Amino acid sequence: MPAPRPQRKTPPPPPLPTGTRLGAFEVRGVLGLGQYGYGYRVWDAETETEYAVKEYLPAALARREGATLVLPRRPEDGELFVQGQRAFLDEGKLLSRVRDPGLVKVYGSWEENGSAYMAMDLVPGRNLQETMQARGRPPREPALRALLEPLLAAVDALHRAGLQHRDIALSSIVIGPDQRPVLMDLGSPRRLAAARGEAAPAGPREGFAAPEMYRSGQALERGPWTDVYALGAMLHCLMTGKPPAPAPQRTEGAAALPWPAPVTQRYALEFLAVVEWMLALRPRDRPQDIGAVRAALADPARLPAHLQPGWRQRLGLRLRRHRRWLWWLGAALLLAGAGAALWRLHQAGLIPGFAPAG
Repeated sequence: MPAPRPQRKTPPPPPLPTGTRLGAFEVRGVLGLGQYGYGYRVWDAETETEYAVKEYLPAALARREGATLVLPRRPEDGELFVQGQRAFLDEGKLLSRVRDPGLVKVYGSWEENGSAYMAMDLVPGRNLQETMQARGRPPREPALRALLEPLLAAVDALHRAGLQHRDIALSSIVIGPDQRPVLMDLGSPRRLAAARGEAAPAGPREGFAAPEMYRSGQALERGPWTDVYALGAMLHCLMTGKPPAPAPQRTEGAAALPWPAPVTQRYALEFLAVVEWMLALRPRDRPQDIGAVRAALADPARLPAHLQPGWRQRLGLRLRRHRRWLWWLGAALLLAGAGAALWRLHQAGLIPGFAPAG
């Protein structure tokens, strides 16, 4: 029996041409293409400022008619297309009311060309993944805590507004000119998919997505703890160079997070325990909000009892951290003991002619 042919990926519709008017903006170029549409670099002539605009254009549901008009790809796609469009517009309006230095500023959303658009600041800089690749080594714990705090504040601001990001990863964080992290990808397709009860898309976010973001985990409730998992995966990636195994794999048996020896030597056991707590597979076993994460970072006694490092772990870690000096100390003691033994044998006349140097 012949093997089934793999399904072809639907090609994306063409982007808007350069020079197209979008509300008060003029399209100057394409910033990128995501699963749910294009990002454009646009110009506002009144303020003489560049901004970014996202277009709702899901390739699986929509097509471009002419230069600008967007229509459902097929008649049966109309309902899903409209649901996603409404979610996109609603999120743009909600996000425009959320202000935090760690969040890209969103100015609102509107309908045009049969589609929907969302305007936001154009943030210069490299994303966190590119920044760490250029750095070439993991950050020390103080630097990692300094990076984490503004991201915790940004995600907390979203949660207080009744929103979750659900798409946090190294590539969705930009390090701005002032070296502060800015959380991007607001209006994410993963949140729009979740709003329609769909499974999270696979791809580069695997390892960062919590179990409840997959089809196999749809019985699990999503909430602030879903973003907490992604932040924990971000920390894991920065410390080890790679995210944890995808959540479905961990659920099937690889749930533990074995820390490589260099990681245990670079970071405090309490800090590693906080990351393990954030990456718990069951939502109820994680910190339930950003406040709980902050409390545990400030006071390890706020960790669950089973995650608090015991004296055996501390002793083992200290021995591992100082094993080189312990080896040299042991070798020196062994040599000293051997010299003392030889001297006693000489004193007893058992080694004629032996005399210690000097």
